[in-house]
Amino acid sequence: MKYRASGVVLVAMLVALPLSHLEIQTSDDSWLLRVDGRPVDIAGYVSERYTQFTRECSHVHALLPSDPLSAQALGAIEQHSPPDSLSARMVHVIRKDDWFLVQVKFRSLQDAVVLLSATKEGLEIAMGGVWSGTTHPHRPEPLIRRYLQGRVPAAPADLTECFAYRL
Repeated sequence: MKYRASGVVLVAMLVALPLSHLEIQTSDDSWLLRVDGRPVDIAGYVSERYTQFTRECSHVHALLPSDPLSAQALGAIEQHSPPDSLSARMVHVIRKDDWFLVQVKFRSLQDAVVLLSATKEGLEIAMGGVWSGTTHPHRPEPLIRRYLQGRVPAAPADLTECFAYRL
């Protein structure tokens, strides 16, 4: 009888002890696993890896900083909210058809990821197509993708899926 009781206690401890360190929390249309109070974005990590293996980027092209379209994109971003936006420095640009996705850094503003579309007048920032700020504790790519796809559903999904956040 004692051995049976000790087995039950052992199994209960093996289940209860790890569960006392783990907690699930919802945050920003996703969930986080809290390990001893520290948030870990397991869902973001899984989404990031899944997207890396399933995305199709053959129709998405990176633009060089010397490309005239990169300069147009940077000009549109600089005019978005001057004077602070005038310090924009391009991190990278990707393009699909008439859509552009640009990551920029600023001197006095937080980093931003901007969706632009080509019009007859030139490149324009898509309505709702600006993400800026921190993603902590979430993984940046899944959070930014979800945000931009929700705000600008007309943008090509493979453009946002091929976005890679750079520090």
